[in-house]
Amino acid sequence: MTEIPAGFLFSGINCGIKKKKKDLGLICAENLAQGVFYFTANSFKAAPLIACAKKLKRTSGRLKALMVNSGNANCFTGKQGIKDAEDICKALAGILKTGADTVLPLSTGIIGRRLEVAKIKSSLSHLVKNLSREKVLDFAGAILTTDTKLKVVSEKVKIGRQYVRILGIAKGAGMIFPQLKKQATMLAFVLTDANISKSLLAKASRCCVEGCFNSITVDGCTSTNDTVAFITSKKSEVIKKNSAGFDRFSLALCKVCFALAYKIIEDAEGAGKVIQVSVKKAKSLSQAKRAALSIANSVLFRAAMHGNNPNAGRIIQALGQERIVSSGDNVKVKFDFSARKKTVCEVVINKGDKSWSVLTSDLSPEYVRINAEYN
Repeated sequence: MTEIPAGFLFSGINCGIKKKKKDLGLICAENLAQGVFYFTANSFKAAPLIACAKKLKRTSGRLKALMVNSGNANCFTGKQGIKDAEDICKALAGILKTGADTVLPLSTGIIGRRLEVAKIKSSLSHLVKNLSREKVLDFAGAILTTDTKLKVVSEKVKIGRQYVRILGIAKGAGMIFPQLKKQATMLAFVLTDANISKSLLAKASRCCVEGCFNSITVDGCTSTNDTVAFITSKKSEVIKKNSAGFDRFSLALCKVCFALAYKIIEDAEGAGKVIQVSVKKAKSLSQAKRAALSIANSVLFRAAMHGNNPNAGRIIQALGQERIVSSGDNVKVKFDFSARKKTVCEVVINKGDKSWSVLTSDLSPEYVRINAEYN
């Protein structure tokens, strides 16, 4: 059963960007909600992200609605792309009877094409009319591109006398190497009804972003549109600083984020399995993470994993290229191919006591086919 946080409505329709599949989604808060957003570290940011950042600064993260189109990234579209995103938000704000700055745009899809503004604007009334607490899956389907599966996860955790609910919705299958910074193509929306302050939500979410979304990779390509949004309606129990309730909430939040991240790798373009790369006994957490990502982003390593080939040379090469290990170091590598849909690679570099794990996927001929045809 999907746990839906109080105070949110959802919609997903086809507006004509795609031929038949849903391509326009909306999350709408019953009252103004509070958000904490993380955007891509890619210096070439898509137009909607630029528009979002400006709006969030003006509203201190308060928002009424978040609209997402798929099929067109609205990136590499210049000032016109920003104007298009803002014009659509203004039109939607008029229908919702809210300020234009409280409506946020996001896009995912092909880079370099102007957004089909007329198609989206003409569909906004239908999009709003379709809003319902129960239409989570419609929204989840509307944001997909090369994904083959919906990615929806939920949890509930008891805080005081009430249950706080957390709902995660994501998309992503290719161009996945999120390096999110405060201020993903992967998009993730984590909604809750916890009555939590913006600063505490930011504190809880930072660990989730670093340990989950920033620790997955499909192809080492950081999208121009990557976004993770944590949004609360504040309709449920109060969560206080330095409390057991905050600890339970943070744990549940991370559980939802990890499950979403895992689903993204599970559904990676052309993937046959999930690869977990665990680096142990590193000098620092940053070194452990850098080592794990250097292995996971190696096309040679991922190709070997597709063939269940325990080629430790691919790992040594990747670590040496990053100057993490040298020829005199005692590096140990162990593979576990026992699970059909998951391979674990453990790498001990014997430099300290820190560990980090990263998820990636195997590299298959199907991945090449999908991306050779994608535009």
